[in-house]
Amino acid sequence: MIAVSIDIGSTWTKGAVFRRDGQGLTLDRRIAVPTTTDDLSRAFSRVLDGLVDGGDAASRVRRGEVRLSYSSSAKGGLAVAALGLVPEITLESARVAAYSAGAKVTRVFSYRLTRSDIRSLEAAPPDILLFAGGTDGGHVDSILANAEALARSSLDCSIVYAGNRALADDISDLLAGKDLVQVPNVLPSINAPDPDPAREAIRKIFLSKIVKGKGLDVIVGETGVEPLPTPYSVYEFAKLISARVPGWSDFILLDMGGATTDVYSAHRERPAPGTILRGLPEPEVKRTVEGDLGLRVSAEAASDALKGLVADALDRREERIAAFADYIARVSAAPDYLPEDEDGQAFDAILAGACVAEACGRHAGRAAEVYTPEGKLKLQTGRDLTGVTRVIGSGGWLSRTASFDPSPWFRRMGVDNRGRAVLLPSEISYFRDEHYVFPLLANVARDFPEEAAKAGIDMLVAQQ
Repeated sequence: MIAVSIDIGSTWTKGAVFRRDGQGLTLDRRIAVPTTTDDLSRAFSRVLDGLVDGGDAASRVRRGEVRLSYSSSAKGGLAVAALGLVPEITLESARVAAYSAGAKVTRVFSYRLTRSDIRSLEAAPPDILLFAGGTDGGHVDSILANAEALARSSLDCSIVYAGNRALADDISDLLAGKDLVQVPNVLPSINAPDPDPAREAIRKIFLSKIVKGKGLDVIVGETGVEPLPTPYSVYEFAKLISARVPGWSDFILLDMGGATTDVYSAHRERPAPGTILRGLPEPEVKRTVEGDLGLRVSAEAASDALKGLVADALDRREERIAAFADYIARVSAAPDYLPEDEDGQAFDAILAGACVAEACGRHAGRAAEVYTPEGKLKLQTGRDLTGVTRVIGSGGWLSRTASFDPSPWFRRMGVDNRGRAVLLPSEISYFRDEHYVFPLLANVARDFPEEAAKAGIDMLVAQQ
């Protein structure tokens, strides 16, 4: 039995054939071609035809002779605007739902929408507005006010309502003229987040609407197979590894590209005695994506966000900082540029390390000491990753760079600008997805979960 997997990325369309022998999967061959951004189906067909012997590959898929699974992030991913009430509570629940669905949260709104907020949404509508707010039976006034403002607006996008169920009928009436989907509350009670119905709604919208255009609908028509968003597929793969591969219940997975840095962590929170947890319970598997941290398309934004980390790595030498700035301008203008000189490679490594450190720092929790009548305690928000000992690097630069070690970059994070400890590990074992097969195995995992999870770990290269 062979399984064909394809991932359509913004720069490269990658594919592989995996062969199932007994209870295992082995990588048979792999192909990558430049993504044809004007018509995604052209690059997809080149990869599929290159992987399937005998010709007429798409028809063979339709007839069931070839098992195909594929994913796409080539349209830039689902752009979701999250609307909630209190940022630390319902809005955070909405973010968790969006990120775990494979979306990128492009804007966030809390409390009541202003006229300026509405104008910004109308001017640049997201693919989806995830409308949350209030626990079931809780706050209503601001939610109704926001629904009324949306009803009066010219906003034309899908709206997923995942807020206070007591207002479901009112929301349905107010937004009857909009493309509305209602799902159960992402936060039915304060200690019980429920992101799955919202993330499933986002996935279905991807299949029904976002797939249309730029050739994805052509692929569906020719093969009879529907895609998933690549980050959604990888998120499910991370859950699978954590649940089914012995010794891998806790780990961090980094996927860094030219435009974004995605961080996935599998972690079961085990607070130490004397620790007070503040905020919502953390999911066992979490994804965040940083749209301003990337090695090429986002290089200028990343260098602006990472000035302190970069300057420290360059020993604060002004001439090196100026040379680094020149390099950033160069790679931003030519996203496919790969340096061959020593300086360029060193600058790439510094930008990559800083992107990894900052993305993981944003993903991790914070801790500070507080004094109470009971004595000194630790107040923790977010997830404590200090005990995680395994980190996986995937994606272009991380997959091909054998000398990278994220440990010193994690240690640079130390404390944040409020004096709180950043809860990242300091001593880790680092593993590299050398052939960049994680997104491809994530697709295959739909049919062969146990085999794909084990194969993913077996194919990793341990950094010495």
